[in-house]
Amino acid sequence: MNVKQVFSIPVLCAGLVLSGQALAESVMHRGPDGTVKYYPSHDSSNKTTQQVQKELEDFKRNPNSADGQYRYVGGDQGWVLVQHEYVLRDGKWQHVDKLNHNTPAPSLKMTPEEKKQREALYQGG
Repeated sequence: MNVKQVFSIPVLCAGLVLSGQALAESVMHRGPDGTVKYYPSHDSSNKTTQQVQKELEDFKRNPNSADGQYRYVGGDQGWVLVQHEYVLRDGKWQHVDKLNHNTPAPSLKMTPEEKKQREALYQGG
């Protein structure tokens, strides 16, 4: 055996051992039936399986974000912005969503500070 072979065998064995350790720390594991499962964290949780299943069922009934501005529709779109919903009742348009409708309208008048910033930005002054 030459010197390259003598040194390459321990290096090869060390590489195989270390790659096995890296796979054990991975968040993806192949089960005995061949399916790949994803474990985002190996830490133990303080929630029970029933609590997690209840959260999932609640989300399926109401797939909106906590602030109510986004709705999960799945697929390629994922989360979409919730739009205001109106319906025509008795000849009048009425809001039928639960979004906040009392936000102030934007003002088109600029304050002196805003005018100064605008002039500096667009007129180079």
